[in-house]
Amino acid sequence: MADKIKPHTIERVKKIRAWELKNNYREAQHIKGFKKYKNYFVPESIVKSSKTVLSFGVGGNVAFEKLVAFENTDIHVEMYDPTPRSIFLIKNIINASGRKTISQAVPTINLNKQVTKRLHFNPIAYGKENGILPFYYDPAREPDKEEVNGQKRSKEDVIRNQEQSFSLVKRQEHFESVDVEVKNLETIIKEHDLTSVDILKADIEGLWWEFGNEVIDKKIDCKFLAMELELNFEKDEKVEPALEKAQILCDKFKANNYDVVINRRRDKLMLEMLFIRKDAYAG
Repeated sequence: MADKIKPHTIERVKKIRAWELKNNYREAQHIKGFKKYKNYFVPESIVKSSKTVLSFGVGGNVAFEKLVAFENTDIHVEMYDPTPRSIFLIKNIINASGRKTISQAVPTINLNKQVTKRLHFNPIAYGKENGILPFYYDPAREPDKEEVNGQKRSKEDVIRNQEQSFSLVKRQEHFESVDVEVKNLETIIKEHDLTSVDILKADIEGLWWEFGNEVIDKKIDCKFLAMELELNFEKDEKVEPALEKAQILCDKFKANNYDVVINRRRDKLMLEMLFIRKDAYAG
């Protein structure tokens, strides 16, 4: 579904378009060898040669993760998200995501269950430092009924039914939080006894700067990174300082032998970016 641009974001989205034009980044759909897996494009050769996928901030849909695992039966996926609703519904989310595409591809065999066995969910957030940290949400955004069928709802039930993205960044004073376990990328890779990771995906509500810099600064051996860069987490939701950070980060990846590609142009205050190591594919 195409984005519907909001009137109050029009001028800021124009600045994002100008930034993209200035950098002359290619868009993935126009590059030979890239294949779309739900909402993200990946060089098909990378998917077919990969074994490990780490995905952060999966939310309510894991079709990308399932479709790359369906493409390559050697792929194992570790998914991370401590959002209460994701934890509560994760079995249904994993089962339903991408099911139609998989069933249509091989209608005579039920491969959905076979694919889901190679997806493992971890109720843990990505963060720069390890520990227990507050995970913030807006209690006023989705006011829930205090009672359902005459029974007062518990605080836990209200929280786990919040259909919104939680974040380690407290953006407003009235935000409330739940405590979650947080680990950085280096720790997670060590815990899985890995020396490298083939595919990384990160949609982590404002922590793209920390995540991207950790990949480079810690010299994480990674072929491909798909990352959502939210540009509305700065003071007063100004995009200019966020775009300056995005420029620094993209230049840093380029200086470390990565191609920088736009996944999709969005009419929102965000960038969807792909970072592909040049020696990992014929780009």
